[in-house]
Amino acid sequence: MTRTMEVARFEENGFEEPNNGEEVSWDVLEREAASNVSSKRSQSGRPHQQDFSRKGDELSGDLYELWRQEQNSIAARLDKELKSRWELDELIEEQLSRYESHYYMAMVSTSLKDVSNLVIPMWLPPHELAAVAWLGDWRPTSILDLVRILAAHNPSFSLSESSERVLSQFLREIRIEEAVIDEEYAEIQATCVLHLPFSPLCNTRSHEEALHSVQELFENIHKVISKAQRLRYKVLELVMKKLLNQTDTAEFVVAFAGIQDAIHQFGEQKKLKKLYPAVLSPLKGSGSSS
Repeated sequence: MTRTMEVARFEENGFEEPNNGEEVSWDVLEREAASNVSSKRSQSGRPHQQDFSRKGDELSGDLYELWRQEQNSIAARLDKELKSRWELDELIEEQLSRYESHYYMAMVSTSLKDVSNLVIPMWLPPHELAAVAWLGDWRPTSILDLVRILAAHNPSFSLSESSERVLSQFLREIRIEEAVIDEEYAEIQATCVLHLPFSPLCNTRSHEEALHSVQELFENIHKVISKAQRLRYKVLELVMKKLLNQTDTAEFVVAFAGIQDAIHQFGEQKKLKKLYPAVLSPLKGSGSSS
C-alpha cells in the first residue's frame, strides 16, 4: 500500500520512478520539488529582469556619455594650457635671444669711437649709465640677488632647497669671475694715463706710435667690457634655463625688464629736469587774486 501511494504521488507530481528499484526518501523529493519551484519562479521573473537590465543599460550609456564629454572638456583645457606653455617657452627664448644680441654687441665694436661709446654711451641718461653700467657697480650677481628677492617676497615664486643650493653655488662662482674682471679693469685705469697724448711717454714717441698706444688701450678696454657682457648673459642664461621653472622664469623676466625700464624712466626724468628746469611758481598771495 505504501509503495502504491508513493508511485501515485510520483505520477501526480510529474516525477518518474527510479529505475534502480530503491525506495526514494522524502528528502530527495523535497529537494527536487524545491528545485522545480525555483526554476518556475526564475522563468516567470525573466521579463522584469530584462526590463531592469534595459533600463540599466540606458543609465550606463548616459553616464558613459557624460564621462566622455567631461573627459574631452578637460583634455581640451589641458591642450590649451599646453599650447600656452609652448607659447610661453617661445617668448622666453625670444627674450633671452634679445639679451644675447644686446650684450654681445660689444664684441662687434672695433673703432675707437665704438669703444668709447661702450664706456660712456651717449644715448643713456647719466643716472641710468651709473646704475646699469659696469662702472656703476652693476654686477651680474645683482641678477641672482633679484632671484632671491622674488623668492622672499613673492608667494607664487617657488624656489626649492636644491635650487637654493645651486643659487648659492652660482653666486660664489660669479663673484670670482667678477673679481677677475674688476682687477683687469683696475689695471687699465691705473695705466691708461701712460697711453694718453700728454703723458711723458707719448712726448718721446712719434704720432704713429702714440696712436698705436691709444689703440692698444682701447682694445684692452673692449676686451674687458666684452668679457663683462658675456658674464651678464651667462648669468641670465643660467637663471632662465637651469635655475627656475617656466612660470618663475616668466616672472623673473617681467621683474628684470621692469627694473631696467624704471631706471631708464628715472634717468630720463632727471635729464629733462636738468635740460629744462621748471620755472618757479609765484609765491602765494602775489599777483592777482584770481
